[in-house]
Amino acid sequence: MSTTQIRELLHEYINLADERLINLMYAMVQADIKEEDYELSDAHKKILDERIAAHNANPSSGSSWEEVKLRLRNQL
Repeated sequence: MSTTQIRELLHEYINLADERLINLMYAMVQADIKEEDYELSDAHKKILDERIAAHNANPSSGSSWEEVKLRLRNQL
């Protein structure tokens, strides 16, 4: 059986599975994931370093979470 076929069958199975089986499958996947599997690229690291430096230079320049939520709600 090909990988594509297995993926299709798993998708079908997940769509029909009960909550207990979904939680079991999720736990298996989480146990298999390693932190090093999610390494940032150098370009992303650079962007984050720039944003951290900008924040450290002017920590009050951002918005609070409440302000962000209010702006988003006003856009709806």
